[in-house]
Order: sequence, then structure tokens, then C-alpha cells
Amino acid sequence: MIPDKNKILEYARKHFSWGKTVLVVFVIFIVFIDENSCIQRIRYDAEINDLRRQIAAQNDTTDYYNRQIERIKTDRHTVEQIAREQYYMSKPNEDIYIIEPKK
Repeated sequence: MIPDKNKILEYARKHFSWGKTVLVVFVIFIVFIDENSCIQRIRYDAEINDLRRQIAAQNDTTDYYNRQIERIKTDRHTVEQIAREQYYMSKPNEDIYIIEPKK
């Protein structure tokens, strides 16, 4: 039942060559081990996509605030609206009631 060493060596010499071995080692190195491996590249691409989404969100926020600044510069009623809503300011003859939602 124990295979003969000579048969194993003969089979190995017949089916495995140095070229194939080097090629397999090179492919394994490129795919898994190297600093620029395919797996690392996939991770970098995912990180790049995440950073692009964050940049897009920040650009949207910046655009919103730039529009707000332009509205404040050009419209007096916008300034009054922001002062009332965000800073709870009122005219001298008005009362302000703040309603907090239940927790």
C-alpha cells in the first residue's frame, strides 16, 4: 500500500517542471503576498470609493452653506428667519414658546 519512492519521483519529474513551479510561485506572490497584490488593490479601491462618497457629502454640505450665505447677503427676511429659528430671537412685543419632544 505504500507507494514506491521511484514512482513518486518519476511522476513529479514528468508533470512538474521548474517553469511551472516558478510560474505558480509568481502568481501566488502577485495575488496574495506582494504589497501591490490583488487583494490589497481591492481594499484600496473600496477605501477610495468610501473617500469619494465622503467628499461628495462634504461638497453637498459646502454647497448648502454657500447658498445660505448668499441668501443671507441678499435677503433681509432670511436673516430674520434664521435668527428666530436657530437663536430664538424675537421682536420686543413677542413671546417665544419652546416645545421639546418627549424622550
